[in-house]
Formats: sequence, structure tokens, C-alpha cells
Amino acid sequence: MNIAGRLGIDEALAEKAVGIIMSLVQNNADEGAVSQLFDQMPGASDLAQKYAGEAEGSSGGGLMGMIGGMLGGDMGNALNALGALKSAGLEMDQIKDVGRQVFDYAREQGDPDLVNSVIKQVAGNVPGLDKLV
Repeated sequence: MNIAGRLGIDEALAEKAVGIIMSLVQNNADEGAVSQLFDQMPGASDLAQKYAGEAEGSSGGGLMGMIGGMLGGDMGNALNALGALKSAGLEMDQIKDVGRQVFDYAREQGDPDLVNSVIKQVAGNVPGLDKLV
């Protein structure tokens, strides 16, 4: 998966964006389903762990991160992740593109039904996420 090349963004920024998205998925879907999904996507678990702090709001995220911290819970986590992605330098359209690329890749690599199930679980826990993927 070459998100950086496809979207014309820096490799480090692409890695960070994928890691934040994977961490958000890991925290908002059934553990068994996430494990199966990550098995289909080599390196996804490592990226989720590497960027977990940013997805959870422990390293900033600007105004969205502050609001996310105040809200707490799943919505707070989503805003923290969005704030971290925006603070990293991504615009909303780029964030949507990264999300789509990640889940399209997952569908190509493995079981599309599993991917769709995980997306539904996460979207059920994080209102508005379905618009990003």
C-alpha cells in the first residue's frame, strides 16, 4: 500500500495517518474482528500501537483534541484522532482519502465482509466516521 504516492503526501505523514486510523479502529471495534483484520494487513497492529497516544489525544490535537478530551468516550476519541490528523498537516479531504485507501487496501488483501463489519462497528461507536471511509 503506497498511500503517500497515491495521495501526494510525505511518507512519514502517511504512516502517521494510517497509524492513527488503525488505533481508532482498534479502540472502537470488537477485539476478535480487529485481530483478524490486522492479520490481513501486515504492520497494522504495530502502527496502531505506535500512534495510539496521538489517536487518544495524549499528544495535542489542537482545539479538536481539547474538545475530544472534554467529551471523553468514543466521540472524544474520534475528535482526538481527527485533531491529531489535522495537526499533522492533513486537510479533511486528505483524511477522507487516507481512510478510504486504508479500507480499500484491507478489502483487497482479505475478507471484504470482515472489513465492512469492522467499519460498521467503528462507525456505530464513532458517529460520523462512515463519512470518512
